[in-house]
Amino acid sequence: MATWALWIAFNAGVAVLLLLDLGLFHQRAHAIALREAAIESAVWVALSATFGLWIFFAHGRGPGLEFFTGYVIEKSLSVDNVFLFLLIFQFFRVEPKYQYRLLFWGVLGALVLRGAMIAVGTALIHRFDWILYVFGAFLLFAGFKLFGADPSVHPEKNPLVRWGRKILPMSQAETGQKLFVRENGRWLATPLFLVVLVLETTDLVFAVDSVPAVFGVTHDPFLVYSSNVCAILGLRAFYFLLAGVLPYFRHLDEGLAVVLMFIGAKMLAESWVHVSTGISLAIVGGVIAIAVAVSIFTARTGARGGRNLRRVGRLTGNPPPSPELIHQLADPALDERAQIAQSLFLSGRARMLNWFPAWMENSDFRALVVQDQFVQPHGEKTSIARITVGIAVLPDTFEKIRTANGAPPLADAPTDQDVIEFELEFPQNPMPPLRLDILTTKARGAGGAIARFLEKFGEGIQQVEIDVTDVDRATRILREKFKLEPIYPATRPGGDGTRVNFFLAPTHDGKKVLVELVEQPRLTSPGKS
Repeated sequence: MATWALWIAFNAGVAVLLLLDLGLFHQRAHAIALREAAIESAVWVALSATFGLWIFFAHGRGPGLEFFTGYVIEKSLSVDNVFLFLLIFQFFRVEPKYQYRLLFWGVLGALVLRGAMIAVGTALIHRFDWILYVFGAFLLFAGFKLFGADPSVHPEKNPLVRWGRKILPMSQAETGQKLFVRENGRWLATPLFLVVLVLETTDLVFAVDSVPAVFGVTHDPFLVYSSNVCAILGLRAFYFLLAGVLPYFRHLDEGLAVVLMFIGAKMLAESWVHVSTGISLAIVGGVIAIAVAVSIFTARTGARGGRNLRRVGRLTGNPPPSPELIHQLADPALDERAQIAQSLFLSGRARMLNWFPAWMENSDFRALVVQDQFVQPHGEKTSIARITVGIAVLPDTFEKIRTANGAPPLADAPTDQDVIEFELEFPQNPMPPLRLDILTTKARGAGGAIARFLEKFGEGIQQVEIDVTDVDRATRILREKFKLEPIYPATRPGGDGTRVNFFLAPTHDGKKVLVELVEQPRLTSPGKS
């Protein structure tokens, strides 16, 4: 379809958009807020749709439908990239304000690598007709393997990371967003360069699935390339958009598996059964829409698993959030603090995955858990368990965080307990707000619970809190049904007139997390506040 002029014009347009994106709109490193991510995602989708419509009207219905089918496939498959990018950033403790720039370099490299893969794939198809059957069989296998696949990623096992740490001269200084710095007359790589290496290799692994999938829709190299590029260009904003709504996509992997198997079967049966591009687009779009709809319908924490949160949990508990990350809760910018709060909240939630879903399967316990009600974008009301993640910090850090967040009132804690605390809430429409409890010790070295935690572990996630309507009944259920003994034989007073008890529950990595059941005396039934 494409002439050399079209190839040149398309790539020149992409280059201009990338230069504008990084040089004008994101010149200053900052954390991307949900609203900004939504606007940018809409802009990239609109640009891609406009380009697809131009192909449709300028080159015909067939090429236009082929572009849109390839784009939908690539965009859907890129969601898995988003989840792995989140794990990678958590593993390397990348500050949110640097993540967009790193994704820019990752996307730039992905464009080059995918272009090379598409060129090789086109050459193979032209030379060997039977290679399409190999692609089809591979997609069937890939789709089958995607059902129940382990979504974890292990950057420490990446051979390029090992090579980089061993061979490349690395800077240990604070270098901001730079990938390379010049120190004492020599160029040194920074840890962020290793992150880019992992992003590139991760995307390459996904391209092995996605590029053959688009070849199953069209053999035109320009349509394969342009649909890939259009899907990838919006991936950075897409990442920040989806990172805030993880629960809505827990069943997408099953939908992607069906799509890959459909495309694979289509390629294998092409000689006997022809499926038109329009029908292919309808099937692919329908499967993805059903997967998203089912995900939204079942999106409630604890009651039915938490597959995508497990993706986060595999790495967020090891290593734990750094003190440097926690200190950014005192950042002057609200958007920055909100991004940090989200990261800390997800880290705390990840520690609940081994046990909280099972607890919520017990109808008696679930009836005691306070649930926040919210309305999903399509209008359906949903409940989500009210969880608060407790962060223990040193007294100086405590005052800085409290001052930066408008000096929220201190909780009225019992005088005999070693704790000073206040709660932070960060809105995340349409879902309930993120809740963090910031705690510190009354006297360092005095032997109290918070003081002992800080001495042993340093600043970090100290506990997760679950609001219940009757802490005595909830304690009895955990003791009788789950064989968990509370830390205290009887319920004790908590902050602001609450009643509490504590448990130690296992995390995904074999450690323990402190769980606080908090009774809210003013709440008479789940879901009311």
